Order: sequence, then structure tokens, then C-alpha cells
Amino acid sequence: MEALALHASATSERLTWDQICNRFPDEWVVLVETDWTTGWGPELSTAVVVAHYKRRREASPYLAAAFEHYPQIGCFWTGALRGALPRFVEP
Repeated sequence: MEALALHASATSERLTWDQICNRFPDEWVVLVETDWTTGWGPELSTAVVVAHYKRRREASPYLAAAFEHYPQIGCFWTGALRGALPRFVEP
């Protein structure tokens, strides 16, 4: 837990995806305690941001440490996507 406690971005505040994007524009965010809704595809309802980075590879060591303390963790880009988007197909 020491590696997680040292990160200045650690917070227990739950944020919506729009709030996350506004607070951390064009960055990779490490999210835990995520709540998802489903419609046409899974959508993030709220989450806790425990870290944020300009480059994805900077998040890798933090992700490895966080997996030891959180059952679900994800790293997501808050900026505009380039290229084709993956299609969600209903089962």
C-alpha cells in the first residue's frame, strides 16, 4: 500500500466520466471502485481516480502495485480517440 499512498493523485472522491475528463484532460487515468451502467454498451457511471499520467507506460508500475490492493482496476484515456473505435456487440 505504500506505493499507492505516495501517489499525490490518490483520492476517495467518486467522479463521473465527464468530471474525470474535465479534471484530467488528455491523460491516462487509473480508476478503481468503478460503477458501470449498461445501455448500448458498458458505460462508466462513477469511479475513483487513484493516479493519472501523460503517457500510458508511466502508469504500468502503478497498475501492478494497485492490483495487489484492488480487485478491479483499469487505465483509461480521457482525450480524443484516433482511428477506428472498437464495436460493442450484444451477446
